[in-house]
Amino acid sequence: MSICLSLTSADIGLTKDVVAIIGTVGALAIGVLGLSTWRRQLHGTSKFEVAKNILTTTYKIEDAIQAVRSPMLHLRKEEVEAGRALEEEQRIYAERLQRLNEKRAELRTLALEARAIWGEQDHFEAIQKLIGKLHSEIWLHFWLKGAYAGPGAQVDRSPERVAKNDEIVYYVNDEDDFTKQIKNAVRDVEAVYKKRLRE
Repeated sequence: MSICLSLTSADIGLTKDVVAIIGTVGALAIGVLGLSTWRRQLHGTSKFEVAKNILTTTYKIEDAIQAVRSPMLHLRKEEVEAGRALEEEQRIYAERLQRLNEKRAELRTLALEARAIWGEQDHFEAIQKLIGKLHSEIWLHFWLKGAYAGPGAQVDRSPERVAKNDEIVYYVNDEDDFTKQIKNAVRDVEAVYKKRLRE
């Protein structure tokens, strides 16, 4: 007994159409899966970038704070000789604070991105408070030196008050109290965003 298959031209045309439809549906399914995977990767990459940028900017802020606190001042000789040493010192601190404020602005922008992505509260409050404290202590530093006092004004320059101000204004080493506060604030940010890097 022999089985003979005979295909007509209509059967061949129908078979080609079915195979073409199956191929098209398969290609669409693969395309949709690929697009979905690409979107997930893109979303994960943007989250990773935000978390990485937050950590990097936080470290830059830590360095900028310590640069502001550096006791090394390079006063221009001509300014000192002209009797403007205090104004020259103010200029140096203003430049240092400007660099710190630029990094602070970057961190604020990144904090908004983090809030948009993760919908979480601000994890940078401790760093912001320390920056604010440094600003006010530098203002006090110059007030204690008489920079803002009017004619005949008395400035309380008690040794205790000056020493307390110096603890904030001047970096001594990694064990000084203000440096420890800075490191703790950085660790708080690290605790959140190092986890985000692994998501």
